[in-house]
Amino acid sequence: MSERPLVTMRAEGEAGGVKTTVRVGDHTPFIVDEPERLGGTNKGPNPLEYLLGAQSSCTTIMIAYAAQDLNFEYEGVEFVTEGTLDPRGFQGMEGVRTYFESTHMKIVLDTTESDERIEALRKAVEARCPIHNLMHAADVAMTAEWTRKLG
Repeated sequence: MSERPLVTMRAEGEAGGVKTTVRVGDHTPFIVDEPERLGGTNKGPNPLEYLLGAQSSCTTIMIAYAAQDLNFEYEGVEFVTEGTLDPRGFQGMEGVRTYFESTHMKIVLDTTESDERIEALRKAVEARCPIHNLMHAADVAMTAEWTRKLG
């Protein structure tokens, strides 16, 4: 029986109030905050906005990897990702989910590949994307429109 090759990742930082500074490896630290109306200083996106960014960027990274495996040719990707939630959950109301109920992505590929090939790429990306699968396991209703750039 062989051991699984596990990888450990690490983030560290400090917080004052709801503003948090996060450091990951040798990268520039980033700020996680809340808007002023929620007691923050609005110096950075909030955690759920970062999650939408993580979902988007994880998807585009997996597009690059899956496209290589499928010999799928494209020049670039544009995206818009939105999430919907009921804020009463993180305000303390019992029985209300504290995270997204749903997300919707619009992915525009700069490609001349066929609709069938775009669908094959989408399936491969969704099967391999860690953030997609994490959110799927959390029962977040995810929809996506995958289209081709016009012009």
